[in-house]
Amino acid sequence: MKLLNTLLLIFLFIESHGQQQENNKNIILIFLGAKTRITPIYLKHVPDVIHLGNINALEQPDKHLSGPGLLLSEKRRLGLKHIFSLHQVIRYDYIYQRIPLVTFPPDNFKYEIKKKIIFDISGDITRTIPLKNSFLSISVGASICGINSGYIETERVYQTQTTYTDYERKKNFIFPAITAGAGWQKSKFLAELKFGYCWNNPTLYDTPFIFPEISLQYQLFQLKKK
Repeated sequence: MKLLNTLLLIFLFIESHGQQQENNKNIILIFLGAKTRITPIYLKHVPDVIHLGNINALEQPDKHLSGPGLLLSEKRRLGLKHIFSLHQVIRYDYIYQRIPLVTFPPDNFKYEIKKKIIFDISGDITRTIPLKNSFLSISVGASICGINSGYIETERVYQTQTTYTDYERKKNFIFPAITAGAGWQKSKFLAELKFGYCWNNPTLYDTPFIFPEISLQYQLFQLKKK
């Protein structure tokens, strides 16, 4: 929550600053495209196998933290060489796989994979570098990823071989990140490569990680306020 509040303050400051610019201050560019987050690079050793005991949700950290999605971006010029961008990514992705709480599952037990619509929200500031017929860009920003990834995990604790108590707890795979990247745009097409750093891993791996992201976008239109 601290990171989210900080992001909101930064975004409000940039919005206020952008309103004071004389050049291009009222131009907003709308981009639509696709983004895929590649398998994370873990910065500490992770176990080859995770033993969960009597828990009915199997985590797959690489699946939680990676995958393709639909990308919508709004870009506002902050003068001639800088752009402030807001990005929203929507994807339908893996949450967990249901596994039996006991060694021998009942006959009516169903193995299932839980998926949900997941959102990522990010913002960044970009510095553009003009070329002959295109331009390069360098960006830094921050993200909140895995919004709407919450679920309820059940753990069964046995008092005897036949008596037990089920404990439920709410969990999610929301994680913060800071990002840096580079892009290339020609006409209305934009390609970007970004790297995010997460210091608060939401999975059982519990280690910081770096995740690469690749996106392809197309400028749908631009708005100019009077």
